[in-house]
Amino acid sequence: MNIWAISDLHLGFSTGKWMDLFGEQWRDHHAKVEAAWRERISPRDIVLVPGDLSWAMRPLEVERDLAWFGALPGRKIIVKGNHDYWWPGSRRKLRALLPGGVHAIKKTAIVVDGVPVIGVRGCDFLPREDESLEALASSIERERRELLMSIDHLRRIYDGDRPPMAMFHYPPYRMGSRESAFTRILEDAGCSHCVFGHLHLGKEWERVFQGEEGGVKYRLVSCDALEFTPLLLEADVPAPGAGEILGE
Repeated sequence: MNIWAISDLHLGFSTGKWMDLFGEQWRDHHAKVEAAWRERISPRDIVLVPGDLSWAMRPLEVERDLAWFGALPGRKIIVKGNHDYWWPGSRRKLRALLPGGVHAIKKTAIVVDGVPVIGVRGCDFLPREDESLEALASSIERERRELLMSIDHLRRIYDGDRPPMAMFHYPPYRMGSRESAFTRILEDAGCSHCVFGHLHLGKEWERVFQGEEGGVKYRLVSCDALEFTPLLLEADVPAPGAGEILGE
């Protein structure tokens, strides 16, 4: 079993909205992703997909995107991105919406074949033009609490010794930095990896920290930064769970 990651698929089957307007490299990007995915990923593999799966605005609009995504091989684990407006408000509705083999984390954790995964959307560290510093601080605190809830849930469902893997949509630290309140939590939880997306500009890819800090390996996995090819995080991982999934 291998573990992979890729984010920000921004699918437009349901809405007709695609990413071409952001550059020629995005033309037919879903076909590039699918070809690379099917060439590399087996049904037993785990794929971490940290956010911005679809441009759909409501649950009723996302069906075609989820059908395409669900048909890809592997067990997929997702967290919400800042453009995932289709994400329903309740866990029950979300589970009912997702196809088989797709699992979502929201204030929760999951263990797939003995591999523990935590996750949170995260947020920006600088205020938007229309956002106050107080509102920004509230957003950071909310995401910090949700990350702790994910870790607490993992402790309740998993008593193994494999380090958890973490998923963020936003980078878990400021541009040009490599630490934050989030990274300290990940270190305390003993995480091995943290994957994140959200960034789509070359100058951002150059500035954002990627590498190991405090025992955690941080990697940007926005699909355009990966040239639309899933990134291999770990290869030949033992799967003691024999298909077992904990946390749903």
